[in-house]
Amino acid sequence: MTFIKVINWGFAFFGFCIMAFFLFKLDQVFSASPTAETSKQAIQNFQISIWCGWLLITGPAIYFRWKYANHILFIIDYLIAISAFIILGIYVNKGTELELWSLGDSFRGNISFMVMRNILLICGMTAFIHAAIWWFSKRWHRR
Repeated sequence: MTFIKVINWGFAFFGFCIMAFFLFKLDQVFSASPTAETSKQAIQNFQISIWCGWLLITGPAIYFRWKYANHILFIIDYLIAISAFIILGIYVNKGTELELWSLGDSFRGNISFMVMRNILLICGMTAFIHAAIWWFSKRWHRR
């Protein structure tokens, strides 16, 4: 394995570690007796870590797709993003069940909408990048 491949895999692993670290912190907050403020802050931090981790994983995915026509990091990117936003929705719902905040009855169904919206947004952006790499790596589009 060349040095550049190790660096790219390192960035992708670092992106995953950021998400895992803030997920661990989120779980710690909810395992102890959480307050509304600490739980909201932990949820916000986890959501930010999802997007930062996505950026760190997508960069090497672009490199591997462009240089080696390898889709593995894009597949990992999709799976991690979908899983992370589902976990985020579970913790938002858990905060409602623990009565840390009140979302109201009409908004409770919207938690799944929020999760689906974020999943479609991040997967749509990843698919757009994936398709653009595919399109520009082919020579036939330049004729």
